[in-house]
Amino acid sequence: MTKVQEIISQVMTHEGYRHKYEVAEYFGVTPQALSTWLTTGRIPSKHLLKVRSEIQTPDLPPAIDPTMEDKQTVIDYFVNENVRLKNEIAQLKSKVHNLQSSKSKDDLIERINARSLFIAGRLSDGIITNVSGDWKKAMGYNETDLVGHRYDEDFIHQDEFDRTQRHREILQDSTGIKETRFSTIQRWKNGQTGSYMMLSMVWYVDVENDMVEIVAKPIDNDFGEMGIMN
Repeated sequence: MTKVQEIISQVMTHEGYRHKYEVAEYFGVTPQALSTWLTTGRIPSKHLLKVRSEIQTPDLPPAIDPTMEDKQTVIDYFVNENVRLKNEIAQLKSKVHNLQSSKSKDDLIERINARSLFIAGRLSDGIITNVSGDWKKAMGYNETDLVGHRYDEDFIHQDEFDRTQRHREILQDSTGIKETRFSTIQRWKNGQTGSYMMLSMVWYVDVENDMVEIVAKPIDNDFGEMGIMN
C-alpha cells in the first residue's frame, strides 16, 4: 500500500492535483477502483505503464523481465486500447455531428458537471475548508456561507446530522481504518427557502490526514421526474 500511495502522490505532484478523485480521472478509473488499489497494494500493469510513459519517475517499482503472460497482457492492453480509442473517436464524431445539428450549443458534459457540488473539510471538527460548484444556484449558499463553518444541523437535517456524528466518531476512534469511502443521501437545507432538498453524496475520508472530500449532486428533480417523490 505504501508503494501505491507513493505512486499516487507522485501523480498528484506531477499533475498538480489536490484530490484523489482527480487521480482516478487521470487513470480513467472510478474513485472506488483507486481505493481498491490502496487496499490491495497493487496497481494494474496497464496503469503503471501509463505512469512510466508520462511521468517517467525513477521512484516507481523497477521493471522486471516480463513473462509470456505479461507480454500477452501488454499486447492485449494495446489492442483493446486501440479498439477503445477507435470507438471513442467514432462516438465523439457522432456527438459533434449531433451538437452541430442541434439548436442547443450547450455542452452535455459541462451541464452535468455544473450540477455537481464539492465539499472538503476536516474530520476532527467538521469544519468545511473548501467548496466548489454552483452552490448558490443549487442550494442557495454563497461560498462564505459554507467555508469556515461546521458541517452541522444548520445545513443538514437533524437525523442526518446525528448519523454523520456517529459515523465520524466511529472513524476517529478506530485504530485500523486509515481511509474509507461510502455513498449516502442526505437532506440539506436550502439556504434561501429553508426547505430541505435531497443530495446524493460520495464521501472520501482520509483518517490519517484528517481530511474529508465529498462529491454531491441534487436529486430532487430526478426523483420528481420519475414520480418517486411527491
